[in-house]
Parts: sequence; structure tokens; C-alpha cells
Amino acid sequence: MSVLASPRVFARPRDSGHPDRLRYQGLAGIVLYPELADALGYLAPLKLEWVGNTTSGPQDLQAATTGDTDFGEAFNGAIIKLVAAGAPVRAVLAYGGADKLTSGGLFVRRDSSLRTPKDLIGKTIGVNTLMAEHECFIEQYLKANGLTDAEIRSIILVAIPPVVAGQALRHGRVDAVVLSSVFREVALQQSDLFEVTTEYALYGPGNTDSIILRNSYMEAWPQSARHFTQATARAITWAQTTPPDDVRKFLASIIKNRKRGESTIPAQHWRSTSVVTRGGYILPEDFSRFQPWYAWRGDMRSASLPASAFYTNAFNPVQTPQVVTPL
Repeated sequence: MSVLASPRVFARPRDSGHPDRLRYQGLAGIVLYPELADALGYLAPLKLEWVGNTTSGPQDLQAATTGDTDFGEAFNGAIIKLVAAGAPVRAVLAYGGADKLTSGGLFVRRDSSLRTPKDLIGKTIGVNTLMAEHECFIEQYLKANGLTDAEIRSIILVAIPPVVAGQALRHGRVDAVVLSSVFREVALQQSDLFEVTTEYALYGPGNTDSIILRNSYMEAWPQSARHFTQATARAITWAQTTPPDDVRKFLASIIKNRKRGESTIPAQHWRSTSVVTRGGYILPEDFSRFQPWYAWRGDMRSASLPASAFYTNAFNPVQTPQVVTPL
């Protein structure tokens, strides 16, 4: 069977992409690993074509699926849902996760009485996007700590842009928020907020987010797909094995040089890739750990597909799982 084959997913005979360039959406203040690969000189002769910034992982997946872009990045749970619905895409690299240095975390005000899972019953929690990584984290955390379905469903989740989530918590708009990346790092340095738990505490070290390509792109342009994946895997490995201060300086220089009017603050707070396998090699558990969440929600299609339906390591130069400890 082809590495791209799966139930209800068929490659189109022709793809809307191009063999020499890949269109993509970026993130303000963030250097994606394909962008890092380009800056390191690994991606040539392929070129990247930035078409704007994404608003969320699910939106980025949708753009790549419909052919508006050529690759997308999102939470693995969102990829599960998309593939289960019949979308012709595959994850080809892990680009984010949780390790001892980098993780999403659940924060409350330090002067509040909220400290345990049961304290959250009936409360309001801010997340970056509904039905995405933060929501999955919260509900799996509560389930793992013995809350009933009714208790979990009594908690109200509110979508709040990460840039204002900390302030929403301080001003009492919500009782708790989930913060990740630079927003978590900033919150940890401020004495008025308290971190209740983290994704790392719940899951342990693991990959949670992936880069996807369309099946039709991989079928139409296999050499481009392979080179893109290999170059990006090299960039991830570079970031995993280079002193963090050197990585921070290089990321900041990329942000400055691309002249998009962005802040370099996220680069200054970079601590690790959070990718726990060398070169972003994908493990079955990177996807299967989230399938019980879909089963709990009654989506048995998403819960029952084999993990191999969601990803392929065929293009990754790393061909065995190698666990990486952050520097």
C-alpha cells in the first residue's frame, strides 16, 4: 500500500501547487521551521512564497487542504479531525510539542483560590481557539483528574487572542487561561499569575503539532515534497543541537530582515524547539494520545482511525525515532 493511501482519501491527478516554490501562511513574530530552513540555506533551490499570516491552526490546515497554500501547521488533534473527514493531507514533520523547557500551561491569578481541577468546576477558561489544542489539553487534564462529564461540561471555554489573554485574566474576564510559547514565558516572569499545570505535566515529553502537505502535492511533486521535508527536518535538528542563545539571535535576525513590521520579543523568549524527536520524526503516539478526546466527544470516526492514517515519515531523512533532550 502507498504511504499516502487511506480510507476515503485519494490524490487528485493534478495539483494546484508548483514544483519550485511553496506558498504558505506565517505567524507574526514567529519563525516557522521552513523559514528557518530557507535562512540556513537548506531549502534552495526551492523557494517560499509568503501569502500572509494565519489566524489559527485549523484555518492554516484549511488553506493548505483547498490549495490556497502548499503546507500548513496545526495541532495534531485538528489534523486527526480533518483526515477523518476525508481531507487528502498527511503530516510529514512534527514542529512543536511539550518538553521540560517549553510547554503550554494553565494559569490563574495568584490571589485566587483556584489550585486544583475541582476548583475549576463552573468556571470560565480562556483558550486561543475553540476545539483545538488548548481545549483538548484542558478537557483531558480534567478527565485524568477524575472530574465527571457533567463537571467538565460545566466549565465555559472562551476564545481569547493570546496577546490579550493575560490581561483578560488579570481583569477578571475569565477565571483561568491557557498560555503557550512567548505568552507563557512572559507570564512565568510575572508575580501576579500562578501556573496550575502544564501540558508537559499531563502528557510528558511529546510532539503535539505537525506540518502537513496535500497528498496530491506529494504525488505530483515527490522530489519537491521530499526536499522540503528534508530541509525542514535539518532546520529542526539545527535548532535542537545549537546553543539556545545562538538560536535566539538567529531567529531575531530573520524577523528583522524579512521586514514585516514584527516584534522580535518571541525570539528573545525562545527556549527550545519542544520537538522531542530528532528532525521532527513523527511517532504514532503523537496522534493516538488525542484520540480518546474525540471518543469522549462522541466522534468515533476520528477516535478509531489508526495513527498511521494521519502521517508519513517517508520523506524525513531521520528514519528512526531518536529522543532529544533540550539543551
